[in-house]
Amino acid sequence: MINRQKQLEDLHTHLDELIAVLAQDQACQWHSHFAWSEQRVVRLLSQGFTQDDLNELSSSVNHVFGGSGSFNDYAPVVQRLDGTFSIIVGMDSFDELASKVYDSALALRVAGNVA
Repeated sequence: MINRQKQLEDLHTHLDELIAVLAQDQACQWHSHFAWSEQRVVRLLSQGFTQDDLNELSSSVNHVFGGSGSFNDYAPVVQRLDGTFSIIVGMDSFDELASKVYDSALALRVAGNVA
């Protein structure tokens, strides 16, 4: 049997880690989306949830991952004086954490009829 509580706790952990990394880039426009998503997870963990709540949360978290100008296009880099770019210090784990958030949110979703 799938443990939705554990899956939601995993998403909370991954969001918390991603938010900490995104905070290294003060110009990052995505920080607020993931912080809001984390607040929503905390609320669901404390107040309870239905599968519909989890489906909605999953969609809300993951909708920023697709399309032009989406979170997938975000690059945690800064421009150096010589015009080249380098990764922002502290953001080495960005790709891994973003994938964990996406996968954790997707795992909460159920498509079709829920018996």
